[in-house]
Amino acid sequence: MASPSSSKVLIVDDDLNTLGLLSRILQAEGHQVVKATDGEMALERYMEEAPDLIMLDILLPRLDGIEVLKRIRGTDEAVGIIVLSALTSEELIREAMLAGADDYISKPFTLKTIRKYLRRVLERSHLRRENIRLQRELEAAHAKIRTLFERYMPTPVVERLIAAPGLPELGGERQVITVLFADLRGYSPLAASVAPEALVEILNYYLALAAQAVEAEEGTLDKFMGDSVMAFFNAPMSQDDHVLRAVRAALNIKQVCEAEKQTNSVALEFGIGIHCGEALVGNIGTVHFMNYTAVGEAVNLAKRLQEVAEGGQILISGPAYEQVQQHVRARPLGLMTLKGHPHPIEVYAVEGLR
Repeated sequence: MASPSSSKVLIVDDDLNTLGLLSRILQAEGHQVVKATDGEMALERYMEEAPDLIMLDILLPRLDGIEVLKRIRGTDEAVGIIVLSALTSEELIREAMLAGADDYISKPFTLKTIRKYLRRVLERSHLRRENIRLQRELEAAHAKIRTLFERYMPTPVVERLIAAPGLPELGGERQVITVLFADLRGYSPLAASVAPEALVEILNYYLALAAQAVEAEEGTLDKFMGDSVMAFFNAPMSQDDHVLRAVRAALNIKQVCEAEKQTNSVALEFGIGIHCGEALVGNIGTVHFMNYTAVGEAVNLAKRLQEVAEGGQILISGPAYEQVQQHVRARPLGLMTLKGHPHPIEVYAVEGLR
């Protein structure tokens, strides 16, 4: 970017005497001069040369100066623009300033006047350019931070953090959610038979399949735990059909895994558990390191259902099934006693949607 003491100036005037005089003045001041004698030429020179400042007459052939001013200001907030004209009506001056002119010089003018306005407008223009540059850097940094956040936490949680006026605090609130746990079956034997690099590639591929299924139903992807995925629905966004969303996500996971069996020699399956109930949802951890997650018996039950599910099987608790039985085909498995839970619960194996 040129400095205010050495800048590129576009002079637009159909009076060749004025054009020559201004050119000599500006060149003597160390500026590079570009000339145009009508409005259309002015726009062409502006696009070709990207000047730091424009000195613009109003009465021009082909396209008047006010229209040139409006078109340039429509796309460029930074360039300095000084209107020079023998027309001095207050209405015209006001129109030029409203259209985006920085200053208005009446003809005839003195060398002192040109120098004063030139320096002032160039400084103003350079400040605007610097502000735009800094704003773009800030926006780029903001976009990078947002992208980094979204790599480590769900997009709805990122939106909530960015919108919050202050820093997040520990704690949460009780609410009903649907929890989904999915764990890869056959992963441990595979880990003993392939190289670590290949194992990581396979693991990431299947975790991505599960994550995409959850995100397609606007669920909150809580965490990856080795070869397992935890997700929940109805937080932080409220979802009236949160149980059905979880079931659809589970069926999608099952479907894509079954498709893998047809094309991939190394094909794994998820065992999936789904339960609906009250949990504490919020920021859990320490003031220096916290996760947006859910804790409570509802989470534990979903995890226990996943643990007893076979590969390719989706187990759903009775309370969750009651909310979606009109939409879901499921086979009753009767009462099950799950580890850590004092009472048997009804369990169903989801087979598809009605």
